[in-house]
Amino acid sequence: MLSYRHSFHAGNAADVLKHMVFAWCAGYLTKKEKPLLCVDTHAGAGLYKLGGQNREWEGGFGRLKAAASGGRRIPAMAAFYLELAAASEGLYPGSPVIAAKLLRPRDRLVCFELHPADYELLKENLERLKLPGSGKGAPGIESLKADGPASLKSLLPPPSRRGLILVDPSWEEKNEFQTIPAALAEALRRFPQGTYIIWYPLLLMPKDTIKDAPEAEHSETLPETLLKLFPAGNCCIEFHTAPRSSAAFFPHTGTSPRGMYGSGLVVYNPPWTLKAALEEALPFLAEVLGSGDWRLEWK
Repeated sequence: MLSYRHSFHAGNAADVLKHMVFAWCAGYLTKKEKPLLCVDTHAGAGLYKLGGQNREWEGGFGRLKAAASGGRRIPAMAAFYLELAAASEGLYPGSPVIAAKLLRPRDRLVCFELHPADYELLKENLERLKLPGSGKGAPGIESLKADGPASLKSLLPPPSRRGLILVDPSWEEKNEFQTIPAALAEALRRFPQGTYIIWYPLLLMPKDTIKDAPEAEHSETLPETLLKLFPAGNCCIEFHTAPRSSAAFFPHTGTSPRGMYGSGLVVYNPPWTLKAALEEALPFLAEVLGSGDWRLEWK
């Protein structure tokens, strides 16, 4: 099933958290001289027009931008993310474009996307970044119509032994709860030194709310499964966009799409600067975008 489209959810609160952390890690890792391999396993189209069928951005990127425009002090991580988003010619940048803006000519970016329409848009958007005048000094960029998690093993380990891997599935396919941890286990076996960022939703809904959705309790054990794959040198970030009790009864609100009451990230080998940046940014995000609840665990 290829029903999930990043474009329907671009710029929502989950995107803000995910892209902020991804951009911060990429910014840190590109400070070292050695080349960096960056892999996006679920790339989407790369650039998005906000509006139309997608109103979720109003509760995410829209609120963050309004807070910045209102003269509020913005945490460093959020300011860095907003600076990148503002440089995208009026379009909202997905993770492939954020990576392309931060990587250097000696780095390599590999983006996977299976959805036929999004793959064609991804190719077009990434090609624009390589054109003379707009992409001078751009990293080596590849877009591939292939299964990203299954293809990871062919890229690892990179010759430089430096890598940033973003794994951002929909988690709407039941088999993803087995195939993605298995792919990560293999990737970690080949390349334990890399920085991995894995996104997951916090769901509270009956199984039949969406076609082929996992049972609600699966989303709550997923972070435990992911953390067990790499028990030392990790962090877990969770951010609530709605009270958990309301998500089951109002599964299609603007701040809680598809029964989500929030989302989370598990990061393996996080940069040392990430902890302080998150401790500053998460309370601000919880106030501006969410219900006030957040969690950060660091090992």
